[in-house]
Amino acid sequence: MSQARIISFHYFLRTAILLGFSSYIVVLSRSDALTYYIAPRMMIYVKMASVVLYIIACFQGYMALRAYWGKPVTCECEQPVSRSVVRNTLAYGLLIIPLFIGFGLPDTALSSTMVAAKGMNLSASKSTLTSTTAAPTTGTTITGTTTSKATTDTATDTATTATDPAPAAAPSMPSTEMPAPANTDADLQKLFQADKEWDEDFSKIGMILYKKDTIVVKPEIYMEILSSIDLFKNNFIGKKIELTGFVYREDNMTSNQFVVGRFAVSCCSADATPYGVMIDFPTAATYPKDMWVKVTGTVQNGSYNGNDIFIIKATQIDKIPAPSSPYVYPNFEPLKELQ
Repeated sequence: MSQARIISFHYFLRTAILLGFSSYIVVLSRSDALTYYIAPRMMIYVKMASVVLYIIACFQGYMALRAYWGKPVTCECEQPVSRSVVRNTLAYGLLIIPLFIGFGLPDTALSSTMVAAKGMNLSASKSTLTSTTAAPTTGTTITGTTTSKATTDTATDTATTATDPAPAAAPSMPSTEMPAPANTDADLQKLFQADKEWDEDFSKIGMILYKKDTIVVKPEIYMEILSSIDLFKNNFIGKKIELTGFVYREDNMTSNQFVVGRFAVSCCSADATPYGVMIDFPTAATYPKDMWVKVTGTVQNGSYNGNDIFIIKATQIDKIPAPSSPYVYPNFEPLKELQ
């Protein structure tokens, strides 16, 4: 094969790879599967990247045709094509294999399998993803209420990481004690007094939620609402609440327990972190993992693996279809969403 044909082959192959990646982004976008991998605020950049890839592919195709016709474009500014079959196979294989995997595998949302690997966080106020916090991180992103056994390997290095749960560990009996009602704005401000500057937004969210007859945990401000309740949980004891998410269960949970959780995503699915709330319901065992449910109940105090958390004592659980956008994302203006 002549040198011109070899160069033409490489350009054609590059054109096909670039068109493949550009087409893959278009397919994900048109099927609404892009939400499984990318946060909404990042989608515009990914879609722009598909256009750029298409333009580059067109140029590579032009270069391939010129080389095939014996009139290669020479600018003396590019690296000569490698003649090594092994090197070329490895180089192109690193791009072609992921492309085939992307087209070949089904597009699905993260599930309980990933939760088991990462650990379910039951204390949203300690999240580093919550947009309203401005506190510097302390170097620990897994809090003491994480329930996954995968995190126990680092328990000796991180003081706030949960140890491996003992079999048949049960939470303490939830408290039904109601806090003293806030009759005035001054009383309300005392109930939701933020000890730290970066908790002030949570305090404001808490005051708005406290006035509601029923707290509806909207996906748009999922992390912010749970963080506020977790931070001021004693003020919400007995408060009615509605929450949606998928069912997650561990072996050491009792028959009346499971967690309703969702994955919080900042930029893409690679940084997804599961957060949820422990549910107490007599027939909890009848709800399988990964089933999407809507839970209605009241906020109560509880504990799990020796950590104080708030739980929901459910009065009603309804099965619901999985939402088109299963993840939740940081909200940079949560107060506007509530008001």
